[in-house]
Amino acid sequence: MILVYSKYLIVIPTYNEVSNIGELLNNLKNSFKEVSILIVDDNSPDGTSEEVLKFQKKYKDIFLISRESKQGLGTAYIKGFEWALKLDYDYIIQMDADFSHKVSDLKKMLNHSEKSTLVIGSRYVEGGSTKGWTKSRVLLSKIANLLANYVLKINVKDLTGGFKVWPKKILESISFDKIELNGYSFQIEMNFLTSKAGFKILEVPINFIERANGKSKLSNSVVLEAIFYLIKNLNSKHETK
Repeated sequence: MILVYSKYLIVIPTYNEVSNIGELLNNLKNSFKEVSILIVDDNSPDGTSEEVLKFQKKYKDIFLISRESKQGLGTAYIKGFEWALKLDYDYIIQMDADFSHKVSDLKKMLNHSEKSTLVIGSRYVEGGSTKGWTKSRVLLSKIANLLANYVLKINVKDLTGGFKVWPKKILESISFDKIELNGYSFQIEMNFLTSKAGFKILEVPINFIERANGKSKLSNSVVLEAIFYLIKNLNSKHETK
């Protein structure tokens, strides 16, 4: 039987993050004594799962789901969300494993958490920033957000960001089995469904930092493909839901 030790759960998908995951787990547990952590690993060949297992011996509230193959970011989050809802956590946090998302920013986001509000760590509201990206990468990301906002009619400046605090009430309203988008576009679809269900979305400024260790899993072509697929399909896919 799995015991729930807090009302907060951090869900972190991983693939080949052995160079980051140990330090991240240490930082999170040093900063948040009462927060549980779930790692969803896609069968990383570099030993990521084995590193997490070491921390499980030290902390009773670090959990691991090891999947048999690389299945993508969106399905990893859905797996974590379903696990969290089954155990009745009040708030579910999603964040990257590569230190792109700062622990200090998470503290600010949690201060704004409410039962009916999705809190997004935003790079593009006043006070937010990106570090380590080329000008073309920043421009592409901003264009993608503008396009998605225009098509979906959501007043959110950072629709593509992956640093969020979800109240369980919002996640319970979403039919995960109807979500088809994965990876980058998954973030936009989840925001769209949240807004469509009538929930509030609050953006809190964060300082996003491009990963220092390991290889980025996001390319410009992936961003473009995701956005154009989204624009073509998302409105029609959910119009009758």
